[in-house]
Amino acid sequence: MDYLCSECSTQLSKWEIELNELYPVGKLYCEFCQNKHERKIIKKIAEDFANELDFYDYPKTIQKYKDEESNLEDFEEDLTRGGTIKWS
Repeated sequence: MDYLCSECSTQLSKWEIELNELYPVGKLYCEFCQNKHERKIIKKIAEDFANELDFYDYPKTIQKYKDEESNLEDFEEDLTRGGTIKWS
């Protein structure tokens, strides 16, 4: 029986079938498509990890808080129409 790659529909070699049996990912992939799929996953993980590390970028974090603070001031001015808010 011939097995075909789920992405490019090429016939899988015995080696590729064996790899798919040893390390199943839910679909049958040829070696090229498997590498392409792995690169996408690695890129996604790297981007997610980099986004988590943005918190440690101190100047960027400070600017973010300043922007949020200025937005809050604008909101308070709109809410009070130039007056002040008394917090209880």
